[in-house]
Amino acid sequence: MRPLPLFRAPARGRLRRWLLASALLALPLALTGAAGAAEGPKVEAPKVEPPLQSGERAPLDAALIIGNEAYDALPQATWAGLDARAFKTWALAGRGVSAKRITYAEDIDRKTMVKLADKASRRVGKRGTMWVYFAGHGTVGSDGERALVGVDATGGGLGPASLPLAELSAAILKNKNVARVVFVLDAGFGNRGRDGLELVPGATPAAPKGWGSADPRVLVWAADRGLGQPQLFEPARHGLFTYAVLGALQGWADGELDGSPDGRVTFAEAGASVARMPALLGRAGQPTLDLSAAAQGWAIVTTDGMQKAPSRAIFAALAAEDRAARIAAAERRLLEDAEAFWADTLSRAQQGGPEGDKALQAYIDEFAGAELSLSWSVDVPRVQEAQKMLAGVIPRQAAASGGGAAPAAPPEKCDELIELEGTALLGELSPGLQRCLEGRISTDRLQTTKNKVSRLLIANAEAAGRAEEWERLMQRHLEDIERSDPDLCMRYAVHLHKQGLESEEEALRWAGYALENKHIWTGEEHVRKVTGLMRLRAEAANKLWRDADKRYTEEPGPENEKTAREFRGWTMDYAREWLDYARASGGKTDQALVLCQTAAGTADFCKAGAP
Repeated sequence: MRPLPLFRAPARGRLRRWLLASALLALPLALTGAAGAAEGPKVEAPKVEPPLQSGERAPLDAALIIGNEAYDALPQATWAGLDARAFKTWALAGRGVSAKRITYAEDIDRKTMVKLADKASRRVGKRGTMWVYFAGHGTVGSDGERALVGVDATGGGLGPASLPLAELSAAILKNKNVARVVFVLDAGFGNRGRDGLELVPGATPAAPKGWGSADPRVLVWAADRGLGQPQLFEPARHGLFTYAVLGALQGWADGELDGSPDGRVTFAEAGASVARMPALLGRAGQPTLDLSAAAQGWAIVTTDGMQKAPSRAIFAALAAEDRAARIAAAERRLLEDAEAFWADTLSRAQQGGPEGDKALQAYIDEFAGAELSLSWSVDVPRVQEAQKMLAGVIPRQAAASGGGAAPAAPPEKCDELIELEGTALLGELSPGLQRCLEGRISTDRLQTTKNKVSRLLIANAEAAGRAEEWERLMQRHLEDIERSDPDLCMRYAVHLHKQGLESEEEALRWAGYALENKHIWTGEEHVRKVTGLMRLRAEAANKLWRDADKRYTEEPGPENEKTAREFRGWTMDYAREWLDYARASGGKTDQALVLCQTAAGTADFCKAGAP
């Protein structure tokens, strides 16, 4: 901390402001000392680790996760490494991203960020999502572009060591497989880091132009929409933003918008949940999720095991403790500063004369009746209600007087879904009707309605022969709306299987979902479809094994060996499952037996009754 000049004209107001800023900016360090005086925390922060084990798989997704904490010449980004490791764990367990598609790094420079971004983006499967998580320092260049700061940055200027978001987005989207890019950024883009210290002393950040890309496929989720300072949440040893994000994805955000949890957390729900967290904890900050209208309903996590959001009372208690600790820390620092000033003052006073008197008077002017004032945020529940009304999530009542009209009804032209079925089956829905139906998917509260509307659009695309549109709509339907229909899951799995090696993992995933609901089928239909799905899984796994084995032969190494061994195990298990079902149902067994023996390397594994 820089000492105040000892002799100057009385300026108690400036001193108070300086002490207030010092107390707030050094809060993470000060809280440690203050907590002891306050006899430790009385309320335990709700846990976000270990992450929700959703059971989901996202075999087409890939992730680049960076925790830049130990900067060479800048203040450290406290706990950035902890945050990055926690997000990696969520990506594996909550989202279901394959470990071999996750690129993880800590304390890297700009050049390495570019290199790893290229590597990670090439791991995205067809129509997959690229997740980019970054914890560390951010900055705004002279051109107004936000950028991520590498650890080799110097206090002389951050630009040469920083990677602009626009450049990073463009590099990732060169891979045509990428359907969307999601940035999760626990970084500030002003001139202060997590510990409150200036990155470049005296620098004034440029005004940011935006989030680096106008492409609707790019979503940016950031700790602050402006130039605010990223904050730490000491009870959880995480950045406040990362803590809020992980909590939202545990299930805290399920039902955030309409109060009706449905086992799905959408981007809109998660964004709203995280945006409320600073106020719930009495902190400043404006987290933002930059979403296109179409992205509002995209599901991030879908599972029956969502964690219920903690009560307001818990967060209120945490906020009260945090506020008390901040006040205690600010008071302690003021007293420490006053004591340090007194040592210099006393030395001069003991010398006597006018200079000694001047020193004593200056000390009195600065510290007599010293005051502190801190500010904190308050979560006002009615704000959330107003936001829901504004978004149309909950209805508004007609005006009590003055003849106010009720909200306008949805467009008549796409209200009657039954009447549109024939037109959709002919592939003749007009562009206007399609836009209207898309709007209903984004705004309608009932999942059953979303399901019906989505099926109309799928049927229309198929009848019109628009294969790419059909694939996109089918993926959206199964990922974000409903996946309990085994016939739809089977159709999509078969479609992906025909696309070739790049889509085989995703084909396996949807074949598995179809088999989870195979009880819907009966009689010969049941046998035929289950046999087909089991064959598909065995053949898809075999293709993946052959390709992985070839890569291992060409590039020996532990990672390639592990992948080849994993896919071979899948082939053995799926082929054996297919073979056993064929035997039990009286079907043909020759192809299943050959594949089982080839993968196992022995006939014993594939014998009837073998364990």
